[in-house]
Amino acid sequence: MSILPSPLGFGVSGPHGTPLLPARRTVGLVGHAFEAGVRVFDTAPAYGAGEAERRLGAALASLPRGDVFVTTKAGVSATGLARRLRDFSPDAIERSIRASLARLRLEGVDCLILHGPDPAELSPSLLARLDALRRAGAFTHLGVAGRGGELDAALATGWFTVLMAPVHPFIGDDAKARLRRARESGATVLGIEAAGAGPAPLRLPRQPADLYALARAIRHGQGGAARVAMPGALADAVKDGLADGVVMTTTRLVHLQANAAAFHSPG
Repeated sequence: MSILPSPLGFGVSGPHGTPLLPARRTVGLVGHAFEAGVRVFDTAPAYGAGEAERRLGAALASLPRGDVFVTTKAGVSATGLARRLRDFSPDAIERSIRASLARLRLEGVDCLILHGPDPAELSPSLLARLDALRRAGAFTHLGVAGRGGELDAALATGWFTVLMAPVHPFIGDDAKARLRRARESGATVLGIEAAGAGPAPLRLPRQPADLYALARAIRHGQGGAARVAMPGALADAVKDGLADGVVMTTTRLVHLQANAAAFHSPG
């Protein structure tokens, strides 16, 4: 049974952690998402070296805490916009959680997601530290984000009840079967990349925040992975039984409203 209060989540990530988008725009979009029925909000310390968490924290200050489900991550941090640092040691994870809670202005989050750990990094000492932090109220549910064997390894420990993984139609039969098995076992699946792993089509930027997507598309190239049309792809992942909910992100109100409306359309 899903623990998510809404099937659609809003990700405070990407340009929301950069100077390309004013903080007030991020805060405003989170408020609009709440008004549209979104109750799940996801972020991470790796997004803008903590800036995304700070912005979500500012937005949450005006929302009823009991009505939102907040997730953040640990294990990967950032310095600047590009450099990523991995550290899944117990001390590093605890430092990360404490810093995240300060930026989010929360005593605890609803779900802490380990950000792509290798199976070997899920050590007994790490799990013991996470258990202590959970009992202290730092988080309620424990999740893992990944794309393959790390998801299986996390589920096998019996400690993880949330999986964050790609849910688009191109993930392959093995990945789809994994997600369905996870849901059947009682885990909650929170989907990402619902449009597909391919880059968004190249378009001339119409606002500074568009430069973020343009830079990503140029860096990763335009060949290879396929994409499907939004916003329908978001709801399809839930309707098809691959996920209990999906996370999307956008910098435009019109896109946010269209994505939310997809979950209320018949079919």
